[in-house]
Amino acid sequence: MSDKLKTAYFFIKIKVGEIINLLVKTATAYVVAGFAVLQVASIVVENVSTQEIFGLSSESLMQILLVLIPSGLPIALLLAYMSKSKKLNTVPIDESDTAEFKSKNYKQKVGVVPFENLNDDSDGEFLVDGIVEDLITELSMIKEISVATRKTCFELKGTSYTAEGLMHQLGLDYLVSGSIRAVQDKLRISVELSDTAENNVIWSNKYDRIKTDVFDIQDEIVTKIINSMIGEIELNSLKRAHRKSTENMTSYECTLRGRALNQKFEKNANAEAIKMLDAAIEADKTNPLPYSWKACTIGQALTLGFLERTDDVMANFGEALSKANELNDNDWNANRILAEAHLTFHDYLKTKVYATKAYNANPNNPHVLSIYGNALLRTGEIEKGIKILEKMYELEPVVLADSNSDRQLAALFFAHYLNNDFEKCREIFEKISEPDLRTWLLFSDILLKEGSEINGESWFGAGLEKFREVDWAIEIDRFHLNDPDAQKEFLQLSERLVAA
Repeated sequence: MSDKLKTAYFFIKIKVGEIINLLVKTATAYVVAGFAVLQVASIVVENVSTQEIFGLSSESLMQILLVLIPSGLPIALLLAYMSKSKKLNTVPIDESDTAEFKSKNYKQKVGVVPFENLNDDSDGEFLVDGIVEDLITELSMIKEISVATRKTCFELKGTSYTAEGLMHQLGLDYLVSGSIRAVQDKLRISVELSDTAENNVIWSNKYDRIKTDVFDIQDEIVTKIINSMIGEIELNSLKRAHRKSTENMTSYECTLRGRALNQKFEKNANAEAIKMLDAAIEADKTNPLPYSWKACTIGQALTLGFLERTDDVMANFGEALSKANELNDNDWNANRILAEAHLTFHDYLKTKVYATKAYNANPNNPHVLSIYGNALLRTGEIEKGIKILEKMYELEPVVLADSNSDRQLAALFFAHYLNNDFEKCREIFEKISEPDLRTWLLFSDILLKEGSEINGESWFGAGLEKFREVDWAIEIDRFHLNDPDAQKEFLQLSERLVAA
């Protein structure tokens, strides 16, 4: 079985698992409700005359209920299935659409620099960094502001910086800093918000609480920051029911450790991350976050070659992703991964469904912006997709695992190619250090259509040497084009270029 078929198989298992889980929950709820109806009915028939009200004896009424309630179960299951299927195929409304594309208002930008670790042991650093990363994520969920990415913020760790310098270097309007001390089950967090233009502290606070209050503290900090930046607004993204975090501190801390190891992009760290996330799941099987980060970590391992794409690995990946989606279908990370998978299958409607959900949950995350922009490109909203990808590039030109901006620029190049803006493609191509296969082929196509000579170009020769032996049918399939004719044309072009 090919890798693509294996992946498809396990995602079919995810979908089947979701349907089975839905039907089990529906059946359970129906049985409980039916039992309650029978209980109430038995009390009612003892105290009122059913003959006068319904024209039936109490025995006849109970017999009818005993027949109707079980026979209604298949109907309830069918309705639940139809409702779920419709939901899975309905693209959510982009909650940021009006603010993002119709308003010209400037979005103020905030950065959260790593907090000072006041613990005696360096082992407590993972907790400090994890809480800071959670604050970045919570702020990223708010569409009314712009947020510096985790990579940008954590690159400042151990460096000297000034508020004014960050204003000019990163375009920050506000800066969040602080310190954290954790002693046994106690937690002390000091935090302050500064205006970078004036270098004034406009809000600060200290929290002396127990560790299990960490989510409430995060909520209050984020709310105070937003109120100080743009005034009071309704922050739906901070509702605990929407975020569905755990109350189990062992699960929370193991999740933070696993997430930190995931972001090292190293083989040993990746393996340790999976172990730590398994420990988080074991501590609280209802916590959705370690499941989504486990799926993300396995996906990273497969992409970087840390793991082979075996049936067991894919099953582990699928189960983690399915459980994350089951426990919280608003989880931005799980929805992002689901969107990426459906893009691979060329199911562009589902790609957009999951990508939009991820974007609504976290509109400032570069990885979410990447898949959302790509979903828009494949569903005909090219100009909007370009704006999303431009925002992605603005927030994080160089992604965490890369050493240059080629990957992000290649995504923008492709978007402008689809928009037939070849002049913009030329401009972007000049900034790319080493063109990937898609960019190399598309730029060759642009120049050939213009009648330009490319054989003497160094970039063309280097690409020809590098890509001559690839399986072009597979590589062009990975362009995920929503146009079979264009796919055939690119395959023919690649054959001509390689044969020349």
